[in-house]
Amino acid sequence: MIHPVKECIQKLGLTHRAFVVLYDISWERFRSCLYGYTVSIPRAILNVMVQHGFDEQEAQRQYLLWRKWSVQQKLAAPATTEGRVNP
Repeated sequence: MIHPVKECIQKLGLTHRAFVVLYDISWERFRSCLYGYTVSIPRAILNVMVQHGFDEQEAQRQYLLWRKWSVQQKLAAPATTEGRVNP
């Protein structure tokens, strides 16, 4: 499943840094959205997406689906043994 913001950035042929600088978006807000920490796509990012042909409601719907999928992937991942001392 692809993150709708990443899809937009790929469509525009930009790097993450170029996207943030070109559209004057807060780096912290951008990263929070990419990691799924925001409840929805922030307005500044969504405005750019709409400007480039993305449907606002569909983008938000896809983001919510991606967030749910992302959490499920993390929960399904096997536990690591980091921090354990081998006898």
